[in-house]
Amino acid sequence: MSFRNKILPVLVTAGGCLLLWLAVRAGMALLPFPRLEEFMSRPCSTRVYDREGQLLQVLPLEDGLRREWYALSGLPARIGEVFVAAEDRNFYRHGGIDFAALIRALFQNLSAGQAVSGASTITMQLARMVVPREAGKPVTLRVKAAEAWTALRIESKLSKERILELYLNSVPFGSQAEGIGSAARTFFGCTPAQLSDARIHLLAVLLRRPAAYNPFTHPGAAYDAAMETGGRTGFSASREEWLAEVSPPERYVYPMRMPHFINHIREKAAGEGRNLPAELRLSVDASLTEAMEREINTRLEMNRDARLSQGALFAVDNYTGEIICWSGGDFFSDDAGQIDGVTVRNQSGSTMKPFLYAAALEQGFSPATVFADVPMDFGSEEVYVPLNFNNRYNGPVLMRTALASSLNIPAVYLLYRLGVDNFMGTLSQLGFDSLEGERGRTGLSLALGSGEVTLLELTRAFSVFARGGSIPELRVEAVPDDCAAAERGTVFSADTAAVICSMLSDRRARALGFGFAEVFNTPYPSIFKTGTSNQFQNIIALGSTTRYTVGVWMGNFTGETVLRETGSSIPAGVVRLLLDTLTERDTGSARDFPEPAAYRKAPVCIVSGMAPGPLCTSVAGEYIPVAGLNSRQVCTWHYSAGGRVQVRYPPEYQRWLSGREGAGSLSAGTRPEILYPVDGAVFVWDPSIPAGSQKLRVDCTGYGRCASLYVNGTLFETVAPPFVWYVPLTPGTMHLEVRTEDPAAASSVTVNVQ
Repeated sequence: MSFRNKILPVLVTAGGCLLLWLAVRAGMALLPFPRLEEFMSRPCSTRVYDREGQLLQVLPLEDGLRREWYALSGLPARIGEVFVAAEDRNFYRHGGIDFAALIRALFQNLSAGQAVSGASTITMQLARMVVPREAGKPVTLRVKAAEAWTALRIESKLSKERILELYLNSVPFGSQAEGIGSAARTFFGCTPAQLSDARIHLLAVLLRRPAAYNPFTHPGAAYDAAMETGGRTGFSASREEWLAEVSPPERYVYPMRMPHFINHIREKAAGEGRNLPAELRLSVDASLTEAMEREINTRLEMNRDARLSQGALFAVDNYTGEIICWSGGDFFSDDAGQIDGVTVRNQSGSTMKPFLYAAALEQGFSPATVFADVPMDFGSEEVYVPLNFNNRYNGPVLMRTALASSLNIPAVYLLYRLGVDNFMGTLSQLGFDSLEGERGRTGLSLALGSGEVTLLELTRAFSVFARGGSIPELRVEAVPDDCAAAERGTVFSADTAAVICSMLSDRRARALGFGFAEVFNTPYPSIFKTGTSNQFQNIIALGSTTRYTVGVWMGNFTGETVLRETGSSIPAGVVRLLLDTLTERDTGSARDFPEPAAYRKAPVCIVSGMAPGPLCTSVAGEYIPVAGLNSRQVCTWHYSAGGRVQVRYPPEYQRWLSGREGAGSLSAGTRPEILYPVDGAVFVWDPSIPAGSQKLRVDCTGYGRCASLYVNGTLFETVAPPFVWYVPLTPGTMHLEVRTEDPAAASSVTVNVQ
């Protein structure tokens, strides 16, 4: 038989085998491999950085395991070279099984009488990770064959580069570290790019036998194994040089910064059923947040006697929607540190009022509207009786003063006029999701912030004024400065937002309620609003420039009452400090708030709110709608009598006037008479408001130098004229009796629980 006839069958057979193998490989590539897909979609440990590139956390997976992911293109080429040389020299030349190494290992094992070499390729090692061996079962030939088959399937579906990438990011190194990234950080406190040649060679042999090649317990064996691999990679070093290089200075401690914020991000991702990426650059400034945390803690310590124990901070960039600061409190505190003060619900107090007045402007109220800050009750069958925080009344006040000085009576009156349901709709547009489904438990006290909302919701909503009426979509990741925030929705017109900004930045209008507090006197345009919850469990401050909005909460998660005299200037000081810092850092960010286009400043009588007449002595400038500027009514409240200017107040002010100094008692011989409350009136006792803050004003006329009020037969107080008392409401029937030198006057009222 000729040579040609001899070789032809061999070639045909070889060709047939090759075609068969290609067909099998093609079939394997087409067949689904769910285990491999599942393996490749496993979550990894996210490296979380702040906007300045500071590492905040490397998020652990189950049981504290860390598995960082680095793309092969992002790893030094030297790492791949060394690991291939150490584990699988023929990696780029085989299809998953190295038959030459397999035969060599067989002879080595037979010669040694035991298993000294497994001849596992990198792909076969990856196969064991994709389809793990059953725990406790012996490694039989059948098990090895199954792993080889899995390796062939992997090779049919993935490129060599992808296989090496998966391997380097998944191989276990012990000490709760999987992959070269976590190994570099756990053992040496560095990234893979910062690994020296000596450390790369140690890691390459360490994964083979972690206990046997530990450089601290077995330095000789570790060095020998590393140098064996180094002989194939061109690396060499003396034992002393190598040990000095691979010995870390101290055990690496993973950072745990911005824990509340990062937990919020993790929980949101889990709720949406998605994994976080390998690397996440957040919008927050960690150093700035931590500096403000220290400031909050200092102020909490200074006011420990006032029962302030926790504080939270939230700040947002109005333009981009980026969250700049997020501190839920002292995360590591034994005192409820795991509660996030940014997302926990608390009563908002008076910080709810700007939204109420903005809603009123949208409904046609004028900035020149005058509100009666007088004793007032609301309702028909059941009556709600609000009080100002100092139990004083100021008579007629302009909307500007009512809002800036945070007066309660005008706010409740306004909500009464607008309707609770309508205002709840506005709050829903503003993003107060916490109030969903709360309408049944919400009444007119909503005007005073009895509804429970989060600091995040409050701060985001407060940015509506600086943003010209729209709400931003908040961003947790850093974006370019020229990237404007997407709008969550437009709630108020730009003119309404501008008018509210003008009112909240007006120091004179604020003076009635707060004096000329320096904390609000910034050298740049700014607006502020503070609040105290009905139960005095927390105090809140909000502040904005045109670029940034900040919210600070202080109080107690445990429900303890904050001492009332503390006031909200403490969180306001932190808001001011943060706005100062942001404005200094971002020069030009705090611009003037815009003027409303459809309004013009015009003089008004501050008593009546009308166009001032010749007898009006107190005049101020206020925004008036352009459409009605020339048709305003001239003040009818002021008139001249006997050569003196008098004020003719509307009827709703008569009770207020009777309680002023020099009024309230009639001439001699007049029998005592309880003017208010009328006999048989029904009032509401609101359990969400401190009992001591729910008081009923009792007005009485009569003759005498003094009068005594008895409540349910017990002496409450004896006063001189004017005969006015403030009696705490108590559920049930309250029998009121006033005794003077003349026969007594009596009245009974019923107080129902809301």
